[in-house]
Amino acid sequence: MVSSRFGRLPDGARDLLPAEAKRKRQLEQGFAQLAEQWGYQEVVTPTFEYYENLVSGDRDDGELYKFIDRKGHIMALRPDLTRPIARMVSARMRHVPIPIRLYYLSHAYNYEEALVGRQREFYQAGVEVLGASGPAADAEAVAMAVEALQRSGVKDFRLSLGHVGIFHSLMKELNLHVEQVKEIKKALEGKDFVKLGELLAARDIPSEKQQRITRLLSLRGGSDILPQAEEILDSEDAMAALKNLQQVYETLASYGVQQHVTLDLGLLLGLDYYTGAVFEGYTLSLGFPICGGGRYNNLLGHFDYQLPATGFAINVDQLLVALEKQQGPSEGPTADVLVGWATDRLPDAVKKVQQLRAKGSKAELMLEPAEYEQVLSYAKERCIKDVIYVKESGVRSQESE
Repeated sequence: MVSSRFGRLPDGARDLLPAEAKRKRQLEQGFAQLAEQWGYQEVVTPTFEYYENLVSGDRDDGELYKFIDRKGHIMALRPDLTRPIARMVSARMRHVPIPIRLYYLSHAYNYEEALVGRQREFYQAGVEVLGASGPAADAEAVAMAVEALQRSGVKDFRLSLGHVGIFHSLMKELNLHVEQVKEIKKALEGKDFVKLGELLAARDIPSEKQQRITRLLSLRGGSDILPQAEEILDSEDAMAALKNLQQVYETLASYGVQQHVTLDLGLLLGLDYYTGAVFEGYTLSLGFPICGGGRYNNLLGHFDYQLPATGFAINVDQLLVALEKQQGPSEGPTADVLVGWATDRLPDAVKKVQQLRAKGSKAELMLEPAEYEQVLSYAKERCIKDVIYVKESGVRSQESE
């Protein structure tokens, strides 16, 4: 009996048809060009690694795709590229002068709820800057993300920029248990300030302090929110985080991208390895982020290499969904010129198409002999503008309608 799954794809996986694959390749090439212009070098890491290299307290174990190899070792598919690159730099690049600028174009895997545009197998384009601790590196990551989105052609995108140090300093003041902090963090990640207030009230936190925390973490806008935040904050750690965020934001003005960035003092990303400035990118076409990143100064320490780092990744699959919603399907001709041929004229047609390719033309050869009108019809169906027809009496050229 044939399985009901035969011929179907599992949830969270998808095929890319020619037009989609072409648009994806264009995004890849554009990102690689941008990264290399900014001084980054490409790296490639394995799709799977030892489980212990990829798991940490910030990720639910159930989100990893795991398997056991023939030696009994637990393996996992990489859920992102940051951990593998941290492992690679720690193991093989300690001799490289810092800062180390790396970029990647790779698949990652995450077993989460499959929604439109959110896949369990997804493609990432990202960068990591390792060995730089100042706001200049954070600003470079944000500015580069803005330029990458601009080059992609996506419209109406915005980046939210925050600093996890502000949240952590507030939680330290409250002296809460780890699980209580997780609940508050979850509410804040969902921008559920009603739930946030309820959780704070349930911990017997004074009403005045509750209001102060809620007001601070709900601040969004431009540089005008920074003085408001200074009035609310009363710890050195929080003030230091705010000062660092201000430096990053001011540097973005020099890059000319500040208009694309909104400060968000309640911004938290889902991974606990972030330690400083963080950001996410959105477009009006989608209800979830298309890119994100930030500073992670402790991750390489897990591999016994104390090195500060920052970076970001664009989810190319989500970006493709946004582009298709905004621009429609990316259809186009399969070639610049079509070469057709009459019976017994294949050798001459092959020579002709090879001459065209040698000159840089995208030339397609028909694989069966055909009448001239059939060749024109074939070209029209595929939006190929120019036609060359090889026949016994010579070569005929014409534009298809």
